[in-house]
Amino acid sequence: MRIQSLDVPKSTLGEGPVWSDRDGCLYYVDILSYRVQAYTPSTKQYRSWTFDTYVGSLAECRSGGLLLSLGGRLVRFDPNKGLSSLEPFVDLEADRPGNRLNDGKVDPWGRFWVGSLKVEGEESEGRLWCVSGDGTAELVRDGVGCSNSLAFDAQRNRAYFADSKLLLIEVSDLDAAHRVKGFKPFAKTTAGDPDGSCTDAAGYLWNAEWGGSRITRYAPDGSIERTLPMPMSRPSCCTFGGPGYRTLFVTSASNMSSEELAADPQAGALLSVELDDIAGLPATLFTL
Repeated sequence: MRIQSLDVPKSTLGEGPVWSDRDGCLYYVDILSYRVQAYTPSTKQYRSWTFDTYVGSLAECRSGGLLLSLGGRLVRFDPNKGLSSLEPFVDLEADRPGNRLNDGKVDPWGRFWVGSLKVEGEESEGRLWCVSGDGTAELVRDGVGCSNSLAFDAQRNRAYFADSKLLLIEVSDLDAAHRVKGFKPFAKTTAGDPDGSCTDAAGYLWNAEWGGSRITRYAPDGSIERTLPMPMSRPSCCTFGGPGYRTLFVTSASNMSSEELAADPQAGALLSVELDDIAGLPATLFTL
């Protein structure tokens, strides 16, 4: 295993990495800086676009461009055309203006799942949505504190999710139409809070432990297969990309005190982790 800190600006709250085969780059967000970012390993080029509110997550669209979680709504955005290309798609949290969208992921069947959280206060008013390409939004769950850890295992027809405040990753089997049958406990994190996740080609779950300085790989039965120590305290999400999907890209955060930052110099860095024995899967495109 080889870990490298990539030469890009550090994020305040880096999240949502998605590898694009089409563009040969990693797209990811900086939620608190209202920014979408892109890093192209072959040229070491970094690009960014700044919006007027939180960008919680993103996905690639089948017809081109990106789907963004912008504030409480989903919008379309074409990085090649810039901010003028923004198009509204669906407003998910209009009835809860204190909420914003957070972690999001396209499932193996082309739908975009995205969770929300309340920006101010401790109330658990977040929700989990499943959005189809025609704009239909299905409410999957309510009463969530901090939506995170969305990931899918097509082989076992299951979905993963976590309310980070509960320190618990949950799993649900899906029915024949790939709808949730009921979440149940999968794994309790011990080093930190469960943040962003992804699955690999074997269907094992990789989870970034916020505050735990590590990435944990879970077997399908919930047991820990391995842990990867990270050089910062707040790894936030991970995804596979690059040739053969053998690079694990890891985002992180630097939203901490000056004293904490002094002790955590890699906070906010974007990492690449080269793995010799494990491969990931290509990201599914949103059916739009």
